[in-house]
Amino acid sequence: MTTSASLDRSNGESLDPLITIVIPALNEEATIPRLEQELLGVVDQLPYRFEFLVIDNGSLDRTGELVKQLCAQDPRWKYLRFSRNFTVEMSITAGYRLAQGDAIIVLYSDLQDPPALIPQFIAKWREGFDVVYGVRTVRPGDRAWRNFMVGLAYRLIAWSSETPIPTNAGDFRLISRKVRDALDECGEYNRYLRGLIAWLGFRQTGIWYERQPRLEGESSAPFWHTVFFAFNAITSFSLKPLRFFTFMGIFLTVVSLLASVAYAVLFAFGSPPAGITTVIILVLLGIGWNSLGIGILGEYLGRTYGEVKRRPLYVVQESANLHVPAQPPSLEIVQRSASSHDLER
Repeated sequence: MTTSASLDRSNGESLDPLITIVIPALNEEATIPRLEQELLGVVDQLPYRFEFLVIDNGSLDRTGELVKQLCAQDPRWKYLRFSRNFTVEMSITAGYRLAQGDAIIVLYSDLQDPPALIPQFIAKWREGFDVVYGVRTVRPGDRAWRNFMVGLAYRLIAWSSETPIPTNAGDFRLISRKVRDALDECGEYNRYLRGLIAWLGFRQTGIWYERQPRLEGESSAPFWHTVFFAFNAITSFSLKPLRFFTFMGIFLTVVSLLASVAYAVLFAFGSPPAGITTVIILVLLGIGWNSLGIGILGEYLGRTYGEVKRRPLYVVQESANLHVPAQPPSLEIVQRSASSHDLER
């Protein structure tokens, strides 16, 4: 078996490129052992150095315990635990900030995004692309209505954004170090990372793949999370909702003026409309639109208030191996990894 990195060269040349795998996790004790096996089965065949950075978003199970065991066995594994759930966007943000790699890949611990695509991501990066994102073709395991609603949410986000955002592209992506450095310059508190990375530009490309069903456990993201995510993405990365109500206000004003002229003409000729039903409907419609517009305006104001407070994006409770320099795996680790994969076969 080929190791995942070459040793220091005696002629003083630099090490092979370092790839950081950022792994957001929340209550994933059932998938961590399988994650280690599948991930090492892929990366130990590649001529690069790797580090695996697990960001624990306040898990309530044995996720942290299992990852810290990996850290004790293999210095390539690193661990950071939040004091509570700060959302997956902050997990990825923390991973990007702490990553030492020349390229950084986000891989969810539930294995729905296959580690087997990592070599293709790296190959595209070596071709000169700074962002390589996975594009989901199907979402097995989800009900048809949920797939429809998720697809609708993605299209709504893409429509509302001033910057083109790939449809059906999730967080499973590779970014180069210069993209990570540019991302560090973005100071938003309310973050939509997929939009920010698209907004940064650079050379980007996608790789189509079929998302896998969860092998263990249950999803920690219910449907309402998708609704909240879409709303957060739209209000964090677009002014179109505000502009929509501006144009709607202009439209309703013009309609009201035309209706007033028509009513005055009918009244002058002695045949005004009977009853007040039409008036009541128009008043209720206007109140409804005003209330919705004020609500959206309040959401933007609330986000501005959150930005002004400048609270930290997340709070760290504990960590392991964060300051250990990334090294090639030892012969013992390589042999142990090979043995575990041989047993699986």
